[in-house]
Amino acid sequence: MKPNPRPPDPAPGGMGGMQRMLDPSEHAHDRVRRRLMNIAFLLLLIATAVIVWTRDIRGTDILIGVVMMVAGVPLGLGVKTVELRFKMAADEWARVLGELPRRRRTELLATAGLILGAMVMLPVGLVALLWGAWGYDFVTYYHDRPQRLRHIYNVVMILDELRRFPWPWLWPLPALLCGLWWSVRGG
Repeated sequence: MKPNPRPPDPAPGGMGGMQRMLDPSEHAHDRVRRRLMNIAFLLLLIATAVIVWTRDIRGTDILIGVVMMVAGVPLGLGVKTVELRFKMAADEWARVLGELPRRRRTELLATAGLILGAMVMLPVGLVALLWGAWGYDFVTYYHDRPQRLRHIYNVVMILDELRRFPWPWLWPLPALLCGLWWSVRGG
């Protein structure tokens, strides 16, 4: 075995390499963000428990819950867009969102309209819709949390999600079709 020619500490007592300065606002924002996510989780859990205890849950309710949860996933992008506002100045935020391609902005607005239509047709699935938004936000936030702690990385990651989220208008379609079927059937 060859000995390693590098000393264990090439600069004893030296500078220790390049370090990033600590930004207390990033950690404060992360604390607030996690606290709000926990509060939202508890409120959704309470709302779900109330629904389970006060309603007679049938198979159609479970189906509505699943399709509404899927429909709620793109709402997680809305949460991230609001979060982006707290990481940027108002004029920068407006400018950056204005730089999204026109087609993507149209898709996101159409998605919001489809979700609103699904909410009107299936109001019993509102809590499931919010579970879908919370779940997407939770998974994406904790997936890259070390990078998301830094404001600049978080801004870039959120903008990337807004640009690349796959077919946002497709997610609420099952709930909308389920609502149409339900209203035609007379349920």
